[in-house]
Amino acid sequence: METDDDIISVLADRYSREIIILLTNNELTAQQIATKLGIPLSTTYRKIKFLEFMQLIKKTKVVRTLEGLDESYYKGLVSEIEIRFKDGKISYKLERFKMEDKIIRLWQKFTEK
Repeated sequence: METDDDIISVLADRYSREIIILLTNNELTAQQIATKLGIPLSTTYRKIKFLEFMQLIKKTKVVRTLEGLDESYYKGLVSEIEIRFKDGKISYKLERFKMEDKIIRLWQKFTEK
């Protein structure tokens, strides 16, 4: 379970924020994320691992490449994060996408084509 400090740490980290933003509407591999953000792949994997632990993103599928390697795809789980500072205390509200929202988005993808 995430703590106030964990959430603030994620939001304070530029690359973690950018990964969450990228994965909100996209399903990408670590290589694609690293390329889009212009950061080393090792940094990307480290950020992904922590964001998965925090349940802010998740691995959605693994695809075998022609070279025989497995490529994992990731998707964002966060719909909203709200940080509050009141009476000397920091708190947050975190909303994740609901399963119904995922089904609706999937259906919309099919109807767009």
